[in-house]
Amino acid sequence: VHGQQVFGGHGYIREWGQEQLVRDVRITQIYEGTNGIQALDLVGRKIVGSGGAFYNLFADEIRHFTATASTDLAEFTKPLNDAVTTLDELTAWLLDRAKSNPNEIGAASVEYLQVFGYVAYAYMWALMAKAAFGKEAQDDFYASKLGTARFYFARLLPRIHSLSASVKAGSESLFLLDAAQF
Repeated sequence: VHGQQVFGGHGYIREWGQEQLVRDVRITQIYEGTNGIQALDLVGRKIVGSGGAFYNLFADEIRHFTATASTDLAEFTKPLNDAVTTLDELTAWLLDRAKSNPNEIGAASVEYLQVFGYVAYAYMWALMAKAAFGKEAQDDFYASKLGTARFYFARLLPRIHSLSASVKAGSESLFLLDAAQF
């Protein structure tokens, strides 16, 4: 959409091709299903519905990886462990709040999905870093994998903290207005 705005009102004209790119990108979200439905499925069915059992399988797999990884990978395993701890706390908070207030599930679901996704990607990048570590001097491919992993851990993974704060803000503010106020 930002690329379309460069053209001003002319960006909506077919001859530039930008409008087709915008349509293609927007329709992908529809084809993949809405984030809200996927988020509700994760939180409602897989997290709350299992009492956190499915989440524990995921967290245990990551902890096993970080516990068995070499100390050379500490730049990745330490922040990954911290991220899993943050997700543990967020999951426990959500499970506790969902017991007394079912609105918490829907209110937290999208941001929880994003936190979960950032942690899952951090795990994938740590696995790639493990595969690339020690080979970066031999091949630019491995050097780029390590560089991208370092970027991810430094610039993207920290977003889990603001998203966690949004989840922990609770559902109350979402239900302050009644239907007549819309």
